[in-house]
Order: sequence, then structure tokens, then C-alpha cells
Amino acid sequence: MPQDPFPHIQNVKFLVGARGDGQLPSTGYPEIAIAGRSNVGKSSLLRHLVNQRSLVRVSRTPGRTREINYFLLESKDLPLLYLVDLPGYGYASVPMSLKEDWGDFVSRYLENRRTLCAMLLLVDARREITDIETQFAAWMTGRGVRVQVIVTKIDKVPKTQWGQVEAQVRSAFGPDVPKCIFYSTLKGIGSEDVWRKIKSAVSTAPTVS
Repeated sequence: MPQDPFPHIQNVKFLVGARGDGQLPSTGYPEIAIAGRSNVGKSSLLRHLVNQRSLVRVSRTPGRTREINYFLLESKDLPLLYLVDLPGYGYASVPMSLKEDWGDFVSRYLENRRTLCAMLLLVDARREITDIETQFAAWMTGRGVRVQVIVTKIDKVPKTQWGQVEAQVRSAFGPDVPKCIFYSTLKGIGSEDVWRKIKSAVSTAPTVS
């Protein structure tokens, strides 16, 4: 029988909303980061993945998530790991000075974080993929970080157009990025595939002390 992709989660808890390098955890656990444009559905995906509606507050205001938010996940069949919710990019309503500060902080995190073993890059099924997203994926892949593109809100697109969406994603990101995963928190689509990717990334992550 195929192995159950879902981890047997014992506990998930919010650890810290880091606003600077000194607030980042130093425990050495593997980290799975979640990135994407503002309002792409990062927080919704996170709480759907761990089946805890109250885990994170889902904001109706793009750019509301201003920290690098760490969630510690404990399960019976995975090592301790962090799910890391990154600030959304493209938050037009946020003052420019804060944009620059968050950008520098997040850039340092992405460039220097040795425990970062995979990136879940979320794109909206209804929107065109931008150069920011493709360049970001190429940069992370070049650094040796696994990038998995997740197409959110796929339930908003007629199923007859899913093939077209997949082709557009493949064309935009190229062959270095694995096949995209369609995701819908409303329809329960995609969580099994995402957990398979997370398990694979964590199982091969180097130990950092």
C-alpha cells in the first residue's frame, strides 16, 4: 500500500514573528518557507496543511503579515521542523521605508539561512506569473534550495482550463522547477502532494548544529 503522505501531527505552535536577524531561531531544525504575493493565500494554505483553523490569522489586508513567522511542527513520523511564513511581496499599501526594511531582512534570511531546505512558492491561478516570481525561483534554485510552485485558488478556475494553467506555469518557470501543484483550501485539493514534497525535503536536509 502507498505510504500515507500526511504526518501524524502531535502539535503545531506559533514560535516567533521575527522582525530582525537576532529574533530568528537558532535550534537548527529544517525550515520549509512559504512565499508569494500578498493575498495569494499563504496563511490559508498553512492552516489548511496542519488542519488548524485558529493557527494563523488570515488578513483581508494585503501586506498585513510583516514578520517572518515561525511555526514549530511536531509529529510522530517527521523530525522537528519549522514552517516559515514569509511576508508577502507587492504590498502596495505599506510605506516604502517598511518595504525596504522587510526586503533587506527577508533577503538576508533567504541568502544566509543554512537550515532552509525548501521553498513553497505560491502563485494565484487567476493571475499572470510575474518576472519577480520567476527570478525569485531561479535565484533560490541556484542556491540549492528546492522550489515547489503551488498554484492556489485553483477552484476559481474552470477545470477545463487547468491544463492551460499548468502549461503557463511550466513555460514561465522552466525545466529546473518541478511540476506545479494545484491547491484549493475550499475543495481540499493539493495537501497530500505538498506533504510528500515536505517529507522528501526534510528527509534529505543536512544536519545543522
